[in-house]
Amino acid sequence: MSANLHLVAMVLLFCMVSKSVVAIARPVISGGRDPCSVSDFKVLCRSVVKGQKNVNAATEVSIRELMKRTTKAKEVAASGRESGGGLKTCYSNYDSAIGNLQKALKDLKKNDGFSLNINLSASLTEFDTCNDAMGGAKASNVFARSTKTLHEMADNCLALSTLVKQ
Repeated sequence: MSANLHLVAMVLLFCMVSKSVVAIARPVISGGRDPCSVSDFKVLCRSVVKGQKNVNAATEVSIRELMKRTTKAKEVAASGRESGGGLKTCYSNYDSAIGNLQKALKDLKKNDGFSLNINLSASLTEFDTCNDAMGGAKASNVFARSTKTLHEMADNCLALSTLVKQ
């Protein structure tokens, strides 16, 4: 039992130190700087954020746009899911991703950065799995390219979420 208490104490200490390090390492976006500067897919991020400088607002806009596009992709995947394969996987994963994105919006409203990052990471994993099911980067069909874009948008949401003040 004391080993479990020791483990709990270590985990709590790690969480406190991690949060401090993240707070120190987090870039400060002030003076109207571009929140998309932290993203890997800056052009895509800026096309979604459309000049928004408020980090929370930019994150919310990005999550909502990702939800909208995921819903459309899910509708397309629904038409081919009976045939199995990649579309069946994507349909299921898009459904899970939408649920995680809905949770992420609630986390954002509560300024719960930890849960926000967890739910955005989960949605990113759902998009990665779909992308793999569709043949990954080698696939050239329209649906496979859209899974790549959804992955990039989720990655941008996750990057923006690191700037959200807790």
